[in-house]
Amino acid sequence: MRLFLAIRAFFVVLFRRDVAMQIRKLLDSTASSTTTPEQPKIPDSPARQIPQKLPASKPGRRNDALTLLSTLQREARLVDLIFESLDDYNDAQIGAAARDVLRDSRKSLARMFGVQHLVETSEGSTIELPESSSPVRWRIMGKESARLGTLSHAGWHATKVDMPQWSGTPEDEMVIAAAEVET
Repeated sequence: MRLFLAIRAFFVVLFRRDVAMQIRKLLDSTASSTTTPEQPKIPDSPARQIPQKLPASKPGRRNDALTLLSTLQREARLVDLIFESLDDYNDAQIGAAARDVLRDSRKSLARMFGVQHLVETSEGSTIELPESSSPVRWRIMGKESARLGTLSHAGWHATKVDMPQWSGTPEDEMVIAAAEVET
């Protein structure tokens, strides 16, 4: 369950600076607190109320984060997996569903962003750090002045951004996936 929450939080933090700052404050405050915040309940009603105050976006232009989320839902059913109640499924069923969603999400992200490792060296290898190590590219754990280290994670970077173009109306810019109705 935490894996899916982490994936969901990743995309929100990646595209919403204000939410990232709120999560940072929450993490900082919960690190010193022993109480666990109550989890919000998601109503099961199909006719959920639309929030009165929607996040700000440019009129007639959809937020790219929503376009990404919509694409991951359409191509990989990511939102369905994250918000599906898992209580009625066993671990094998959840794992099988997650395998397909993760595989299809990987294909979508590779196609749209050309995701590749930031460092083309095997994890566990000894590497030499560049003279000026950007804190965005390099997280140095240990002595900051060291020039050699062991690679524990190769990092990721995008080689392109090829987001689908959204062509809906302003009223629909917050829709992630259409409701499906069989007749």
